[in-house]
Amino acid sequence: MSNTSVESRTALWSPGWYELDQPLVAGECGRFWFFLNPPTDYPDVESYDFVFFNQLTSSSNCQVRKAKIVSILHPELGELRSIETNGLDYVFKQSDGSEVIVNAEEDPGTIYDLPIKVENWAIQVRLSEISEPLQEAV
Repeated sequence: MSNTSVESRTALWSPGWYELDQPLVAGECGRFWFFLNPPTDYPDVESYDFVFFNQLTSSSNCQVRKAKIVSILHPELGELRSIETNGLDYVFKQSDGSEVIVNAEEDPGTIYDLPIKVENWAIQVRLSEISEPLQEAV
């Protein structure tokens, strides 16, 4: 009996900003932290199988699983290759190679160099090869 699911599942990535969020890369396999009990104020949380953990709440409310990121989709920015969360700005790399630089410190969610204002940063992430929760967190 395998301890890894081969089916594709949907996860919500909703930023807490301030370098609290996990970076994502489409096609990447790795260990990811998910909420055991997601915050109820997250957008449409009941529509997702998993919700990516950020450090806004206690680490006792999380689980670690291995998974593969199949796709990353934002309703306004479209298909994303990756989300870089290191530093005062987050970098959202789009499928065409362009980058959207978003403030993550002083005015979280503000996009630089584009005339758009995103109100909803809920990002749909498709996962596959999802393991059962791991015993060790590192």
